[in-house]
Amino acid sequence: MPRPAQSQNTAPVAGNPFVSISHSQAGPANPHAGPPVHGRFQPNKKQIDTSIHLIYSVRKINEGPVNATGQILTLLRDSGPASRADLVRATGLSSAGLTKIAASLMQQGILDERQVDNHSGPGRPPVALSLRSDARYVIGIHLSAGRTRVVIADVLLNVVAEDGFTFDLNMPVEALVDRTAQIATQLIDTSRLPRNRLIGIGVGLPGGVDRARRVNIHSSFTNWTNVPFAALFEERLGLPAILEHNATAIALAETQYGRNRSSARTLHVFMGRGIGAGLAQGAHSTERGAARGPVEIGHIVLDPEGPPCRCGGRGCLETYFSEQPILQCIGLDAVPPEGLIARAMESEAWPDLYQRFLQALSTAVTLLSPDSVGLGGHLHSAPEQLLTDLRRDLPRRVMPQQREGLTINRTGLDKPIGARGAACIGLEAFFYRTGPAPLLSTAHMEPA
Repeated sequence: MPRPAQSQNTAPVAGNPFVSISHSQAGPANPHAGPPVHGRFQPNKKQIDTSIHLIYSVRKINEGPVNATGQILTLLRDSGPASRADLVRATGLSSAGLTKIAASLMQQGILDERQVDNHSGPGRPPVALSLRSDARYVIGIHLSAGRTRVVIADVLLNVVAEDGFTFDLNMPVEALVDRTAQIATQLIDTSRLPRNRLIGIGVGLPGGVDRARRVNIHSSFTNWTNVPFAALFEERLGLPAILEHNATAIALAETQYGRNRSSARTLHVFMGRGIGAGLAQGAHSTERGAARGPVEIGHIVLDPEGPPCRCGGRGCLETYFSEQPILQCIGLDAVPPEGLIARAMESEAWPDLYQRFLQALSTAVTLLSPDSVGLGGHLHSAPEQLLTDLRRDLPRRVMPQQREGLTINRTGLDKPIGARGAACIGLEAFFYRTGPAPLLSTAHMEPA
């Protein structure tokens, strides 16, 4: 499949020849587009919509520059339908600038407008703008240790098609990418979605990720080192791609689409063959700094003289509390139908296993101060008793100011969770940050 042709009216985004921003959409290049997100912000405080204003103002602190189109799309995703007046007050755009952008987005089939049903004031009911969920689609690819899951999701992270396969960890990278790309192509064909509405690929995977170089630095389970997965998938699928650490991608999806939308900082803990975590700042965070990142909870050392770990250390959490060590501890060769944690909780070994997990989790919470913890993987399918115990025991082990408001839940995302997280990263990069590139002719998107 060839790379999509670039429109003459678009400018390439630095570092990615596939991604382009319409000159009419890019905030600084458009005299009607208003200030960039990091510019001066003076809303009318007497008329401001509190929910929208809060989300917008804290996003200015947490995130780098986005253009006016990205501001509007993000607000509508996070706060739901809003009137033009609300959006003007929230973004600081001029009425004329917002009207122009809204008209363009409606023409592209990205926004709808409808009258507000519960209007009770004088005059005609105001008209609210809302996102069309089918406006665009992304491909989400989750490459875990021995399993791949591929989804196609709309702009509200609803999955419209999915498939996957298992693979041997010795499978060559090129063969893995080829097989995954075949699955993605089959999903595109069977879903009958217009190819020009596919805007990009989000890839979630274990191990370190260099976002600037767009490579998987190293994954000790799979022995991937400096693999340019983004470029490989771009070459095969003809769409721009972005990589992210898998648990981090899920944490971001939790803050934007899951039950933790009101959280300032979400820590997602994922247990499979290994155990890892990711941290993401939500829309309501007022802290400066990175919006998201991996958390190596599995390599918190619990006993310096403990079992050797694949990371080169000894006595890491992962050597006690991950799939294979727990199976060995309870005398099983494979995960039982009732779930790994459920069976482990019935064994004599559980009190010690639980205390080790609790020790590492409390260390992570003390250092990172999340206000919500989401559990995924084997932890997601654990009995409710595990959550009850953690809600009782974890607050006792952290600072008093960290206990207030701390929530512990299973992830609120529907399955497949990892692939949804990957799709979320794609949506953030290719839709919500700067707005989507103009639709290309479907002729550019067909395989050669």
